[in-house]
Amino acid sequence: MVTKIGLDLGYANITVSDASFEVDREPSIAIIDKSTRRIVSVGKDALLPENASLGVLVRPFKNGLLYSADFTKQIIKSAMSVINTSEDIRCIVGVPSEFNPKQESELASMVLDAGVKECFFVKRGVAALIGAGYAPTISAISVNIGAAKTEIAILYQGEIIHLETADIGGEAFDEAVQRYILEQGELNISLVDAKAIKEGIGAVWDGRNADPITITGTLALTGNKIKMSVCSEDILGVFEKPLFTLLNAVANAVKGIPIDYVEEIFANGIVLSGGGAQLYGLDKMISKVLGVSVTVANNPADCVVRGLSLINTFLPIKMRNNGKNITAQLAKHYRSNNKK
Repeated sequence: MVTKIGLDLGYANITVSDASFEVDREPSIAIIDKSTRRIVSVGKDALLPENASLGVLVRPFKNGLLYSADFTKQIIKSAMSVINTSEDIRCIVGVPSEFNPKQESELASMVLDAGVKECFFVKRGVAALIGAGYAPTISAISVNIGAAKTEIAILYQGEIIHLETADIGGEAFDEAVQRYILEQGELNISLVDAKAIKEGIGAVWDGRNADPITITGTLALTGNKIKMSVCSEDILGVFEKPLFTLLNAVANAVKGIPIDYVEEIFANGIVLSGGGAQLYGLDKMISKVLGVSVTVANNPADCVVRGLSLINTFLPIKMRNNGKNITAQLAKHYRSNNKK
């Protein structure tokens, strides 16, 4: 028997999902000792207060690429430790669109070192669409907004006609809030607090009725800690710059759709996923600007890893090319499985 799992290596988190679609999330971070450069702690343990002073916090998937082989191996092993099985493990790994075969080969070695018997790669934008509940034979536009990057995938009847990684993600919206609070109140707040403001009262469309949030920050001039109340109306225009970058990236991808494919693809429109998809009014804004219907997936933050798990369910029992990218073959495998 084989245990089938999905593994999503995100900038902010590593997520693992099994065939029951239970999701475990591990921060993709490590603490390294300043002098020895050795890893002190990884994942959830790296966030414990008692470990904060042990070294420097790093993210091995910085900019969507492998930052350090040693850090990456340990974080993958930490994330995989939740899989308690004596069976062989087959793992489908989500990777960014810009990953090349050499990088996938390096990553395959790390995943196999973590105890996996077989691993295959799928582009995250396509996995997100499948995790949102669509078949890989669909015609649609997938926009997966991660912490640092946005994966855009366009499919026509299962044929992948466009894959792109855009340099815009949810953290750019957090940073916009952080800058605004500093400019308006000369108050320094953390990105964690900025994200809480974005999620609690942030909006790019009128109509959000949310109670004001009280935040605590440090005055830039004196260093004193004070409290400030912020409401939705205060930050309605804060997201203009990151929003423009995101809209421009999606618009450029959509403009490249062949005219003969437009009608069928637009019938399903854009499917938003990823943690950044939860910003209030983002679907309405994209639809208004681009003239395309937009749907926000259920549980958008888990779409990629759930898609990877789903893919594992319809792949043949015996697969060749261990460690290879199978994104282009998904529609074929899906059709073959559904003929049985």
